[in-house]
Amino acid sequence: MARTDGGPLVVGVDLGGTKILAGVVAADNRILGRGKRSTPAREGGPAILGAMLDCVDDALAQAGVSRKEIAAAGIGSPGPLDVQTGVILFSANMNVKNYPIGPELSAALGAPVVVQNDVRAGGYGEFVLGAGRGYRDVVSAFIGTGIGGCIIIDGRIVAGSTANAGEIGHVVVKAGGPKCGCGQRGCLEAVSSKTAIAARVAKAVKRKTPTVLEAKMARKGGRLKSGDLAEAVDDGDPVAVREVRRAAHFLGLALGGLVNVLGPEIVVVGGGVAQALGDPWLELVRASARIQTLADPEGKIKIVRASLGDDAAVLGAALQAREKFLKK
Repeated sequence: MARTDGGPLVVGVDLGGTKILAGVVAADNRILGRGKRSTPAREGGPAILGAMLDCVDDALAQAGVSRKEIAAAGIGSPGPLDVQTGVILFSANMNVKNYPIGPELSAALGAPVVVQNDVRAGGYGEFVLGAGRGYRDVVSAFIGTGIGGCIIIDGRIVAGSTANAGEIGHVVVKAGGPKCGCGQRGCLEAVSSKTAIAARVAKAVKRKTPTVLEAKMARKGGRLKSGDLAEAVDDGDPVAVREVRRAAHFLGLALGGLVNVLGPEIVVVGGGVAQALGDPWLELVRASARIQTLADPEGKIKIVRASLGDDAAVLGAALQAREKFLKK
């Protein structure tokens, strides 16, 4: 079995609604090889597993190791999940129900696999290695195709009695608002995610409101890339600016509410939208959060951008695999 800096290799996988990322991670938390594939989200569990294995094999090839040299693996997956059995119960952004993603990957790799909520994995990565390093009480929110959260109190992930706590994307922030992929209306995910912004832009296009995003989305089958959105905002496109401000407002309200309830030392905001839109967008989020926050009258609690980028959930999943299976 391959070892680097005193420990065996593990694989971390970030399974998202749009893309799958995989990394071969050394004992010192360096990523030795990476893989990236599009998620066949509508095609069901077996197709998603196949794409995940291709992604893992790409990472292994880049690292110059084989499947048999991997000691363990971790998956960060959208939920809700049965984390004990490694089963995706269902997902708002993927066509899966009661799919045993953990056991299937374990059988393919010949190594034990732990399955954790994708955003909880990302939040844990940021807590140990990124923007949350050195703090004990951290709230993380990741904004991308959907929205998820991770709550860490006194250095431990808060999973709750169901092991699925932290689903901040499905807190209702606009009663009677847009329908969410989970079936409810007015969830944070339904108003502040990239999917929600794309839906609002599409409505503007339908109303014949001029926007540079119309052509960009048309070329990509109606999909909105975070980078395209950021470019449109930088160019002052009125539709893009309006929808980004709206999304940031509701996200800030939700984060402010979490600060009131949990009183963390720091709030870490990550995901593709946060990466693309950068500090100006984060300042909009902060401003909205300040309006909502009552439990921090002196403004001590920081709201910062995540620092690990796309590696957060890969590293977090790998960390949890190593801790669960290899540190006994």
